[in-house]
Order: sequence, then structure tokens, then C-alpha cells
Amino acid sequence: MGFDIIIVNYRCYEALAACLSALERETEGLSRVFVVDNTGLSVPDDLAERFPEVNWLLNRRNLGFARAVNQGIAQTTAPYICLLNPDTVISGPLFGPMEEWLEDNPDVGIVGPKIQDGDGSVQGSARAFPSLATAFFGRTTLVSRLWPDNPITRQNILTDRSLHGPIDVDWVSGACMAIRRSAMEEIGPMDQRFFLYWEDCDWCTRFRSAGWRVVYHPGLGPVIHYGGQSSRDARWMTLYHFHRSAVLLYWKYDRTPARIGSLLAAVGAVLRCGLLGLRLVLR
Repeated sequence: MGFDIIIVNYRCYEALAACLSALERETEGLSRVFVVDNTGLSVPDDLAERFPEVNWLLNRRNLGFARAVNQGIAQTTAPYICLLNPDTVISGPLFGPMEEWLEDNPDVGIVGPKIQDGDGSVQGSARAFPSLATAFFGRTTLVSRLWPDNPITRQNILTDRSLHGPIDVDWVSGACMAIRRSAMEEIGPMDQRFFLYWEDCDWCTRFRSAGWRVVYHPGLGPVIHYGGQSSRDARWMTLYHFHRSAVLLYWKYDRTPARIGSLLAAVGAVLRCGLLGLRLVLR
């Protein structure tokens, strides 16, 4: 029983070491840990020696997040799988309580625990399927950063500290996401057309469409997510893939507002890249 853990790493070895150290302290519900490394290099010797129980899967080039996750899934055998970002740290018992809860709720295909930022604030890891409003009130938009408690942002992103019990949501973040194997075998693996970003939203949408519940459970965790560790030095590519995947997601689900959203995502990509270029020129 228990969980097989899949961590996709890309140039994030310092944070990965902290993540693996925290996993060593998990004494219940943890089966095996797989690190799929997309860096294109060999794993540092000190890291491999420090964590000899970790199963390392090395790619010669960056194959993207979804494809790397699917590589890891193919190696797993446990009844539950947990995706974990390399820049996360589990701060308390997680897998034992999460397994017990999933056993008691057999209609749940995916569950996400509480995720916190490095400063202890609740991260918006439980979200509504993106709509036209998401373009202006999404987690990383200027409006949400300046006015995080506005009612539209709160409808899109659950960060209410008063929420303690499980709640059904459209999707949860792949930074820490637990998946029931039997449900995954019915739905299929991640869509590898999503190179980076939005693959978690797509996967959750597919689970829900097949009748499986997707649940955010703030009573599980917390998991600390420091965020952006592997992408901070590749801002151009990060912006490109974020918006490319948003266009793919909107277009994949045949809804008129979603099709309009895909155009907004494309325009947003051009504007954000232009602003980034201007900032670099003015430095």
C-alpha cells in the first residue's frame, strides 16, 4: 500500500535536496520515490550518494513536465501516486493521513493538500476552471496581487484560512497532487502536448468529466512550496509555455468563452513578453 512519489526536476538541485530530506522523515504511507531529471546532465554525485533509496530517471534533454510525469508513472506500482515539485517541503505527516482519507472516500480520484508559500500564507492551489475572468483575476495577475481578497479572485482561487474541511473543486495544483491509481488507469496519463503549465488543470478536468471527484483538503499538510525555482532563470521560455499551454487548454474544451479565452491568452503572451523585453532594455 501507500504512495509512490514522482518529482520532476529541472536545474533545481539545491531545493530538491531539501525536498528529499523532508521525505526521509515521512515514516508512514510512503513507498518509493522517483526523480525524473530533465536537466540533461548526470545527477550530482553527492546528491545520489546522499539519497541512495531514490530511483533516478535521467533524460538527456528537457522533455517537458507532463511527459516526465508519465515516465515516472510507468515505473510506479503503489495504489496511490503523489506528484511533488522539487521546490516543496513537507512540513508534517502527510501520506499516512492522506491514504487513510482516500480509503474512506473511494469516489475521489485526485486530492490536493493545503499548500503554503514560504512566508506561511496559503497558496492558491485549489482553483476554478479558467474563464474569461481568469485573464484579469488569475493567481499571478496584477489585480490579484494588488487586491488579493477581491470577490472575483476568491471565486477563482481558494485561499480562505477559515476553510478546514475538504471541498470539491475544479482542479488542484500539480505542485502536490495525490492520484488514485485505479482512477488514473481509467482516465489515462497526462496529456503530453502540455510541455509546461496547465497540464494539472487538464488532468483534473478529465477526471471530473469521467465522474471522479477532485478535492481540495486543507486539513492535509501543509506542504511548503517555494515556487519558481527551476524557471526563474528562463523567463522568456516560462512566459511562452505558460501562454501556449493556456491556449491549448482553452481550445481543447469546446466552449465559446474558452475559445475567446484562448485569444486573450495569446494576446497576453505578446504583451507580457513585450513588457519583459522593455524591462531588460531599460536596466
